[in-house]
Amino acid sequence: MQKLAFFVFVLIPSAFLLFWGLPPKDIVLKLRLPELLLSFGFGGSLSVAGSVFQGALRNPLAEPYTLGTAAGAALGAALASVSGFPVEWGALAGGIFSIFLLFFAFRVFSDPLSVLLFGVGLTAFFSASILFLYALFPVYTLQEALLFTLGYITPVALSPSFFLFFISLCFLALLTFRSRGLDLISLGDETAFFSGVDPKRERFFLLLFSSIPVSLFVAYCGVVGFVGIVVPHVVRFMGYRRGNFLLPVSFLVGGGALVFSQWLARTLLYPTVLPAGVVTALLGVPLFLYILWRYTGGRG
Repeated sequence: MQKLAFFVFVLIPSAFLLFWGLPPKDIVLKLRLPELLLSFGFGGSLSVAGSVFQGALRNPLAEPYTLGTAAGAALGAALASVSGFPVEWGALAGGIFSIFLLFFAFRVFSDPLSVLLFGVGLTAFFSASILFLYALFPVYTLQEALLFTLGYITPVALSPSFFLFFISLCFLALLTFRSRGLDLISLGDETAFFSGVDPKRERFFLLLFSSIPVSLFVAYCGVVGFVGIVVPHVVRFMGYRRGNFLLPVSFLVGGGALVFSQWLARTLLYPTVLPAGVVTALLGVPLFLYILWRYTGGRG
């Protein structure tokens, strides 16, 4: 079962994206391989962050997209680009700032639904701010801003792509190492406290560590939704519920899901390239509605 899942979710999408159209070797190495590394690392990071957000906040609908972290990173990257600063640092600052806001909201409301609504409001505000910001600077078009908010993955040089992918693996290892704290927090703060884990401190670091790679990828790829919310539930349906299994498997499945979405984005309306976020929304919304129905007692 595990080998079949690895074949379906990792090898097949990667082969599609690398070799569709049978391109020359230079195209594979200089364009397709960086695009594969970006897509796989970004999808994996989103899925791991979604798993962490859902467990740490005890909300099945939590993820960086719905709670404003991805949009905050995108706004930070946009501010950095128009100011002449490195977009990576701007995205990282925006993502960390949104985590502080989210953690503050969790301390104030202590209600998963209220925190979710707070995050939805942050996402709307940050997305509108990006469009407003680009409208103020004629050198950037609203089309570029719109594509950025929809997750338009374009290949960059191999070195930064590989570096981002390596960063995603490092934070995956770090979060997997701290997965016991995630498991305990998901059972309740009292359980975590009496098991030797400070729930407030552990929650903050889990949210922060999972958001850093997502923010860095947003600087290059924009905002992609539904991967972080759907994939963790799919992995749980597969039987992986403990954090030390949930996080690595979520990384593999999420990476393969975004790679497959990027391949569809390039081939559905070829030669027009769609934003990957549009494809993930088209594929993810039906699964999202099923998850929502499942967790609201729709089965009776």
